Amino acid sequence: MWLSKDNSGQAPWHKAAQRGKVEVLEKLWDWAKELQLKTEELRNDVCFLKDMSGKTAWQIAAERGNVDILEKLWDWTKELQLTPEELRDDVCLLKDRYGQTAWHMAARRGYTELLEKLWGFAKKNLQLKSEHLKKEVLLLKDKNGQTAWHTAAGRSHIEILSKL
Repeated sequence: MWLSKDNSGQAPWHKAAQRGKVEVLEKLWDWAKELQLKTEELRNDVCFLKDMSGKTAWQIAAERGNVDILEKLWDWTKELQLTPEELRDDVCLLKDRYGQTAWHMAARRGYTELLEKLWGFAKKNLQLKSEHLKKEVLLLKDKNGQTAWHTAAGRSHIEILSKL
């Protein structure tokens, strides 16, 4: 079944995001629509479904630097009619079981392009002024009390620090 999870708690959505396979993600989306799943089911199963580490497909794509997957998932948030609050809390600022957001993950790995895309998406869709958005993102701490700045600095990602 397209929604069944493996031993790590990952559904096919997670695997496609992990591998960066847009065509697989698109096929899964087409199948879900063919099954005539309701919008609410798609929202829960595509956008908000978490694996055992508490990561959604969105976060896995950010962790792996899969910009194309993020862009496809962003396109679907429009079709799923997510509210700015849902986009903010359940997508952009959602934390995994370690308290890390997509921002932490991108900063840790040094994904400059991905961070730029995250900023662009957040500015466009969250209806927040840049200074408020930056404040929210930069103040988010993981379970170790680290912000995305700490994460980037700890890995010597100077370019990431300048983007944050």
